[in-house]
Amino acid sequence: MTPDEERPGSDAPAAPPAEPRNAGLGDPGAAPVPASAPGDEHPGYVATGDTALGGEVTNVEAPAGSAPLRRLGRWLSGGPDSQRAGSELVVAGGADGPLVPGWEIAVAGLRQMARWTRRAARATAGWVGRRRGTGRGRALLAALVALLAAVPTGLTIALVELAQDHGGDGVPGAADPQVLRLGVMAPLSGDLGNIGIAVRDAVTLAVDEVNKTDAIPGWKVELVAKDDLSRPDGGAAAAEAFAGDAALIGVVGPLSSTVARVALPVLNTAGVPVVSPSNSAPDLTAQDEPASSRRRPYSRYFRLAGTDALQARTGADYAVGTRHRTRILVIDGGPSYGESLAERFTRDVTAAGADVVASYQVVGDAAAAADVQQVADGIQALSPDLIYTTTGYLFASALRKRMAAAGLSVPLLGTDAMVSARYLDSTGDTAEGDLATDLTVPISRLPAAGAFAAEFLKRWGPVVGGPEQPATPDKDTGAAATPATGADGPDSTPTGQPAATSSAAQLGPDVGVTTASEPPTLAEQRAEMIPALAAYAYDSARALLRAAAVVLPGRLAVDDAARAAIATQVGRGSFAGITGQVSFDAFGDRRDPSSVVYAVLAGRFVPLVIDEP
Repeated sequence: MTPDEERPGSDAPAAPPAEPRNAGLGDPGAAPVPASAPGDEHPGYVATGDTALGGEVTNVEAPAGSAPLRRLGRWLSGGPDSQRAGSELVVAGGADGPLVPGWEIAVAGLRQMARWTRRAARATAGWVGRRRGTGRGRALLAALVALLAAVPTGLTIALVELAQDHGGDGVPGAADPQVLRLGVMAPLSGDLGNIGIAVRDAVTLAVDEVNKTDAIPGWKVELVAKDDLSRPDGGAAAAEAFAGDAALIGVVGPLSSTVARVALPVLNTAGVPVVSPSNSAPDLTAQDEPASSRRRPYSRYFRLAGTDALQARTGADYAVGTRHRTRILVIDGGPSYGESLAERFTRDVTAAGADVVASYQVVGDAAAAADVQQVADGIQALSPDLIYTTTGYLFASALRKRMAAAGLSVPLLGTDAMVSARYLDSTGDTAEGDLATDLTVPISRLPAAGAFAAEFLKRWGPVVGGPEQPATPDKDTGAAATPATGADGPDSTPTGQPAATSSAAQLGPDVGVTTASEPPTLAEQRAEMIPALAAYAYDSARALLRAAAVVLPGRLAVDDAARAAIATQVGRGSFAGITGQVSFDAFGDRRDPSSVVYAVLAGRFVPLVIDEP
């Protein structure tokens, strides 16, 4: 699909051990969790404490006679944590991958002393600087410089700089943090540019939080964004650029499965971890393969949303199980909009007892008049009670207007490709009662996303044209947004099904669903001005940054070993994200993804059903 076309399901082994709580990235209420557990891949390592993003580890199997070395290692690394690899003492290093060998102890010690020296230099320089304007102060400064001239430390250098009026508050050359880069691959221009820019801005929030709290000690995070144009050629160019970035720890994106199919082979070969907020094509994690022969196609790839299999099943369950539709016409939008969606939906509704009266193949991102007319003629001739379409908003809106002109009031059930303010803009009141499924929960319905939404709106404001917005962004819907009649409109209740008086009554006693039975508050309406994918991108970034915080402290560079360790840590990690608990199965799919059913009510896409794990 488009940013709307992708997501994972999760049949996987037992959940991996949760990683420690990240105080630096805002996990409210998340309790610290040991960094290792029985069955971990690193026997002999135990958690030693909660850092900003995860506990460090230490090897408890140091040979006899190494106590002095271990004490030295602990002192040099600034804490109780040291490790051994073979016969060499190592310092810091992280949870996975190669550690820092003994010959670099001196480097670690010098860096520790540099940090102490920098703090002392700043304090001394500030005190002296306030007094250097007096004769007494200048004499004192000269005496201190002479006293320390034999000691080539950062303090001496700072005082000399101050005496020569070169100084400020900083200390030139003092242990500046190393730079790592986090990539974003998304459409930053064109039709989907507003969504891609919102994704980039959400990742910026995560990066800024890490830098502000020094959550990855010794490292500063820089953000690098590439415009994939939501096209394979754009994705290929972006992937090649990222693959050549030696300081890159991972990529958030791409949004589209079509782009992912081109970008992932390049990024995986280069060893770059990837976490997508939205890819939904099942083949990206070999989800349709038999369990006995299933192999993971991309070892460093993860995704936060569900797959087409989940979206098709959600639509089928709602159409047949909740709305009791039995005669369904299917429109297949083709590969650009999830080539398996129409086929999966057809299979699911047929298994549930409904009939598919016809199936049409169209170009889903266009609105060719001949195709629109052919489908409209079929609807008039076959009298279906529901139309399922996997096309984008262009074809769906053209069909809806053609149906309205012909007096056909059959509801459309679309996918995430139709959940767009542009669909509402182009159809007006004729879209009232239409339905759509999605695999990302709107931010207004994410209980943990309040602080994120507030900060996003403070920094960048509403995203004009976001998918959960009303057609007119400042439209006052009030109580009209509450479902008060059947979602097909007041006169379209199916035979034998009484008119509903609320969304809860309309949906029936479904298990495990949340219904939107109240009109949105002002805060919710403002949150709806942020695309849902922004929240998923934020959590995608946090998954990579949390892993980096476990792996990188104490390392000298971002290399393939570090990236491999980061990917491993992402896979075994678990944390309370703003989109829910974030953890992945053995194939990179999110465990227990959510799905949503929307209805168009009072010119707005309103979430009717949120199926939560």
